[in-house]
Amino acid sequence: MTDLRLRGAAGVTAGVIALALTVLVAVSRPELYEWARTKAEERDRTGEAVIFAWALIVLPVAGLLQTPVARRRGARIGAGWALLACYWLFVLLLVPVAWQAEGLFPASDGPGRSGGVFGAAIGLVLGTPVYAVVSGAVFRTVGPEETLGEQVRGHVSGVVVLTSVLAGAVVGLACGLGFRLPASGAPALVLPGGVLWGLHAGAALGYVVAGRLQPSPAAGRTTTATARTFARTGAAVFLCCLCVSQLGWVLPGWAVAVVGVPAPFLLFGCAVRWEWLGRWVSFRTVEVPKGAFG
Repeated sequence: MTDLRLRGAAGVTAGVIALALTVLVAVSRPELYEWARTKAEERDRTGEAVIFAWALIVLPVAGLLQTPVARRRGARIGAGWALLACYWLFVLLLVPVAWQAEGLFPASDGPGRSGGVFGAAIGLVLGTPVYAVVSGAVFRTVGPEETLGEQVRGHVSGVVVLTSVLAGAVVGLACGLGFRLPASGAPALVLPGGVLWGLHAGAALGYVVAGRLQPSPAAGRTTTATARTFARTGAAVFLCCLCVSQLGWVLPGWAVAVVGVPAPFLLFGCAVRWEWLGRWVSFRTVEVPKGAFG
């Protein structure tokens, strides 16, 4: 069996084992289940607690299963476990932040429930670091053309950029859902506007951090320039959506949505035709360092 298939098999096995352990903990310790369900008055956080519990369990389990595979392909074990510990700590520290941010997601199917949007948001934010461990990408194979430090920096840069992009999209969506000035103008700041400006803002932050991680000053400057481009585009999309949302003072919510949905795409279209606008708004794809998840 090839190394890639071994890594995939180890990752899938780790996910299944972690799910079984999560269920076992919930069944054997019902007081933890009740605590997760009733922690915050009327809010039911059971599903989100399961996601966090699974993530905290799957990271070390995946590390244990991926370690022999990493040894087989000559990867660095110590550096991989150091990265794994950082990602585990990140997930742990995100728990209290998520509980505080849940209030930004409005109720939709009952008292305090967010209709699955909050749980999906948590899954998106946790997705990249969990994938980095489950896939075995934290265990870096150092070739003759790169040092271990360069390998780790490239990997961390990729994780930071993707995590920031997804977290930014979640923040933009949450801000749009919670927009109340005017309340009927909120649709203009949710989809696609909120996700788009949040995604660009997150990418800008991620590339700023990635620029600090680059081994050479030239690469750092290039990455920082990319961050400025994402920041300008994100700010322009946000201002566009904010202006369109003000139609909520005179139009009902459905009418604002009809205008607000195509508004960001129209902005990108106008930027192609008008040079002055193109200096602020430009379409760029998010790119991560080559081999970051190899």
